[in-house]
Amino acid sequence: MPYPLHPHLVQWLGIHAGAPLYDAPVWPGGYVPYDLETLMAGPAYMAEMLEEWEEQRDEDPEAWIQEPWADPLWLPVAGTHTGESLVVDHRPGDGFGTVIEIDYEGNEVVAARWRSLGEMIRLMADSLESGEAMPYAREYVRVPRLDEGPPRRLTWALEKPRREG
Repeated sequence: MPYPLHPHLVQWLGIHAGAPLYDAPVWPGGYVPYDLETLMAGPAYMAEMLEEWEEQRDEDPEAWIQEPWADPLWLPVAGTHTGESLVVDHRPGDGFGTVIEIDYEGNEVVAARWRSLGEMIRLMADSLESGEAMPYAREYVRVPRLDEGPPRRLTWALEKPRREG
């Protein structure tokens, strides 16, 4: 890799080296963790995405107001079959380690979802253990559900949290 990996990602890879795309239990949002080969290709993929963004911006710079949906120090760690990715931010500073959701079909950064991969995995574990909702966005949570299938699989329903009171 062209840069040192965030410690939580190193720890994750030491325990679980990813999974073949579309052939593993999903993380919230339908994400499947990438295997090592895909992770290793991440920096080149980010370079391609940044080049694509720059080309689109250069076509009409006055109308272009969107921030880049790629950075050389973002490493894709999981993806969906519909074009979204979770990336770990490896840029120095306050955002180091942040898990960011990107929608490449819509050419946009959706949100910084969790402060770190470790936080995301801890919240997932807590949610799976308790059956309670996992924080996901300001107005939404993810709730673990067992889809009886076939095949049986874990899903994470997107719901608005119930307000008490």
